[in-house]
Amino acid sequence: MPDPKRLDEARQWLRYAAEDLEAAEVLMAAPSPEASQALFHAQQAVEKALKAFLVSNDRKYPLTHSLNVLLDLCAEMDPALRPTAGPALRLTQFAARFRYPGEEEEPGMQEAREGIAAARAVYLAVSDRLSQPG
Repeated sequence: MPDPKRLDEARQWLRYAAEDLEAAEVLMAAPSPEASQALFHAQQAVEKALKAFLVSNDRKYPLTHSLNVLLDLCAEMDPALRPTAGPALRLTQFAARFRYPGEEEEPGMQEAREGIAAARAVYLAVSDRLSQPG
């Protein structure tokens, strides 16, 4: 059974992930949608959800934005996360890309919608695992 303190901390991580997902959706629903900013928040949602899973399993997480690294650690404990999180791995680039001026090609609306959907799938998968009894 998971340590209650760890489970509380993991749920805090998951709450932050939910806030990032909501921010991404608000940005996409704005009168002038912001795909690049929405993708940043989608990446953050996946990162925080995966870190929530690691925390809930009493595993340390590295200080990284790499979703590949985080998923590899999560999949060691639950390989079934890999197929769900796989489509979200491309979001890693949005942790820093488009955060500052100079990028020439902005992401499109379809890419942003797909990224948010992938982030939501990871969030829901982790949320489901955290709500299950130990």
